[in-house]
Order: sequence, then structure tokens, then C-alpha cells
Amino acid sequence: MATIYYSLSAKENTCGLHEVLIRFTHGRLNQRAKTGIFVLPEYWSAKTQSVSVPRFRMMSPAQQEIVEQANEAHSKISALTSFVMQSFIEAGAGKVSLPPSWLRDVITPYSVGLSQDKDIWAHFESYVSKKGFSVRRKMAFNVLMRALKRYELYKRIFDRTFTLSLGMLTPEVLDDFEDFYRREHDICEEYPHIYALVQDSRIPHQRGHNTVVSKMILLRAFLNWAANNDLIQTNPFRKKEIKQAVYGSPIYITIAERNKLYHTNLSRHPRLAVQRDIFVFQCLIGCRVGDLITLKRSNVVKGAVEYIPRKTKEGHPVTVRVPLNNLAKEIINKYASPDNAVLLPFISEQKYNEAIKKCFLAAGLKRMVSVLNPVTREPEQKPLYQVASSHMARRTFIGNLYKQVKDPNLVGSLSGHTEGSKAFARYRDIDEEMKTDLVKLLE
Repeated sequence: MATIYYSLSAKENTCGLHEVLIRFTHGRLNQRAKTGIFVLPEYWSAKTQSVSVPRFRMMSPAQQEIVEQANEAHSKISALTSFVMQSFIEAGAGKVSLPPSWLRDVITPYSVGLSQDKDIWAHFESYVSKKGFSVRRKMAFNVLMRALKRYELYKRIFDRTFTLSLGMLTPEVLDDFEDFYRREHDICEEYPHIYALVQDSRIPHQRGHNTVVSKMILLRAFLNWAANNDLIQTNPFRKKEIKQAVYGSPIYITIAERNKLYHTNLSRHPRLAVQRDIFVFQCLIGCRVGDLITLKRSNVVKGAVEYIPRKTKEGHPVTVRVPLNNLAKEIINKYASPDNAVLLPFISEQKYNEAIKKCFLAAGLKRMVSVLNPVTREPEQKPLYQVASSHMARRTFIGNLYKQVKDPNLVGSLSGHTEGSKAFARYRDIDEEMKTDLVKLLE
């Protein structure tokens, strides 16, 4: 009977961690190997041969990190056990003789770990930390970095010498990574151990074209920085084209729908009412949600909201000033508090988006709209409340203003878009009313 035993190495590394060792036995077969998994000895149970995840009543940041490390090590050991057993079955389950290095070769992705050449990872982290990105932007780069690490582990299954570095990111390798990222929802089912080593918030689902494009654009920005800092000779994206993202017509609500939402009675759901008010306020100033959550009472200057959009903060920072109308002032005054510097009682972005959908449903905003399926890129019909989100507030601000003044530069000065912005062009939804006005010019 095949059996796996785990033990802890007596050797301690510079972080006070000990490596987990594995022993595999089956009849006369008895092989040992290092796993590349490290744990704190005080949370290792020799009796159960596993990590004991600590429990703290009130966790400090340091204790929270300990719990996360223990959970990660526990998941890795569990995944490794399944992987080794499956590999043993595929190798003949003891019916054929196995080489002395069999166990070590099987768990190479674990024992070797990620690339020891800190080249790419250290520079990646340096880039993200030095650029002063917003929290949301940093999260996007971290998602990309984890995907690159999983790509390295995936390639190492077929070539144990494969090591990802800045110098080897050729246009061909970039194409291969793009293909990997696009197919990752299938790959994770076949090689689950990769996802125990480099965990994400969730198992990859099928990704849409725009999601893949957005990550390749981030990677291009990083490699452009590397080239400008002489870390590589030239950006390989100079010889690789990134396909254009595909967007449908921007969906936004009319002023009448916005007012209907604002006047919907939500007295039985006071928490929803607060987030509804914040959404309506966002419709009136048009900022991105990342800027909205940082607004303070000090951002209100002489009857207008002033802020520097985070998205353009690093390039050409421009102060956006949006005069407040009576409804916007009414909402601000409703939540004014001398004890709180925050402009409005914002919750987390995810919960905010969930609340918006519920508010739309309560207000009866159910008209059918055409949206592009992110995966198939085919149009499909959905009720308005299902596609409502914080970004719809920004589109509502831009779309309704553009209907009135039809001047992209004037509207862009209020939305924070730069002159000639390609992103702004998506908001210029020429509706039937505008078409009628144009035709009348021919009379």
C-alpha cells in the first residue's frame, strides 16, 4: 500500500521557518525528498503530520500573516499529497520499477519553487512600488504577477530547467503566456498543484477578450519601464501587437431614471438608501469609484468638488473641478458630520456594486439593454438592474452632459478625460435624438 509521511527538517532558515520533508513508501520503494514548503515549527503537528492553523480571537496584522502562511502551507501539502498519489498511479502504481529519483522528479515544481533568479519578480515589485499606483492598480499588477508565476510552474512541468526572467520574454514567449492566460480555466483542472503553490482569490474562470488584453497592456507597461531603465535592451512588445479591446455602446440611465431612483422609498432598507444616495451623487460629479471613495469634505471648494484623478496622477496630473448642483449639495448636507472628514459614508467597492443593483431593482429600473458578452463578444439582452454598477454613474454623468452640449472637450474637462481620449470616444453614444438634430441641419 502506498503511503506518504511528512516530517519537519531540523534546519531553520533565516526567517525561522523549517522545510517540510516527504517520504513515499510502497513495498520496497522508500524515497525521500524536500517539498519546498516551509512552516513555523510551533504550528507543525508531528502526530497528524500537518500544519495546525492557529486561531486568534483578535488578530493583529502579524498574527493574520501567520494564519495566512499556515493556511497556504496546509493547502500546498494537501495538493502535493494528491499530486504524488496521482503521479504514482500514472507511473504504474508499483507494477513497474521506478528510478531512485522518481519522487524528487515528481515534485520538482514544489522543491524547486519559483525562479531563484530574483530578476523578474524583484523588478516587478520595484516597479509597482515606485510608480505610486492606486490600490486598485496595484492589485491588477499583483494579479498579473501571480499569473506569470503560475505560467513559469506550468512550463516547468514540461521543461524542468525553465526559468522566467526579463531577458527571455521574447515576442514568442509573450504569445505563449497570452495563450496560457486565456486557457487557464482548463489548465487549472489538469494541474491543480500549480494553484496550491500560487494561490489566487478564486480558481480561474473563462476570461473574456478584454480581460486578457488589459493584462497584456499592464505587462507592456512594465517591460517599457524595464527598457527605459536599461534592464532589458528593448521592449519585446515593439514586435508584438496587442489586439484592441472590444466595447459595446455605453449604457447609462436617463435623468428621469436617475430621479426615479433617488425618490424611491427605501425607508425599510436604510443602508441601501445611503448607497443609493452615494450613487446618485456620483452621477452628478462623474468621478471614478476609486476617486469617489477618497473624497473628503476638504475636496469641496467654493461650491464645487475638486480632485486629481488617480488614473492620470502619474502622467499629467490635472485638477478636475465639478460645480455642485442643488441635488448634489442636498446629498452632501444629508451626511455632513463634524466628526468625520469623509465626504460620504462609502462602503467597500464590491458591496457598493451589490447595493446599486438592489436599488435599481427596488426602483423598477428593468428596461432591457444590449450588452456584449465578455467571453463570446456576442450581444445579449439583460435587464438594466443586472448590469448596474458604480461605473454606470460615471457613464450617466458623461452621457447626459454630452447629449446637452455635444462638446467632448468641455465634457472631458468635467470627467477628467484628456483631450482626444480614446476612452472618452466610447461615451459618445449618438442616440436617435442627436441624429434627428443633425438631419434637420440639411433642411
